[in-house]
Amino acid sequence: MRKHELEAEFEATFNGAMMKRVVVRPMHAGDISAVLEIQSHCYDETKLESFQAFLAKFEATPNTCFIALLADVPAGYLVALPVVEGHPPPLNGTSYSVPQAANSLYLHDLAVLPKARGTGAADALVAAYFQALKQSQVQFGCLTAVNASSSYWERFGFRPAALADESSGHMLTYGEGAQYMSLRVGV
Repeated sequence: MRKHELEAEFEATFNGAMMKRVVVRPMHAGDISAVLEIQSHCYDETKLESFQAFLAKFEATPNTCFIALLADVPAGYLVALPVVEGHPPPLNGTSYSVPQAANSLYLHDLAVLPKARGTGAADALVAAYFQALKQSQVQFGCLTAVNASSSYWERFGFRPAALADESSGHMLTYGEGAQYMSLRVGV
């Protein structure tokens, strides 16, 4: 899909009309081109991930990656990965293997097209994450808040947390002001 093609399709579908119900479904490999376009509307160039980066994460754990549809048009996505708490994966890493000792579900990325904000797409994707978190039977949920979004994530119970290894450098890939956050499951 060419850049901005998805946004044009979204706009043509809705053309100022009332939004239809949000449908969240598991992501398919064929959705990655839509994911790339959605992210291009949500992040500056320093935070954009490549096709290979998304594909690696999706292939490692497809049951924790979701797409939100409005009238069958992709409007947002969420990618989550099993990790060891305190060890976030690097942004734009082109390979990913689930650690054997994974005890957390890391919410790696949530993005919703700007024109789809306020439709409930983000809340529906977050609800899918929490359902996956419950089903995964891990001890923690975690994420890295970017673009000053820490207060948004605090609404869901995430709190700033320390990294297990401050010297790993992975947090640097998320840009200035990135904040690692965690929550204990079942508490």
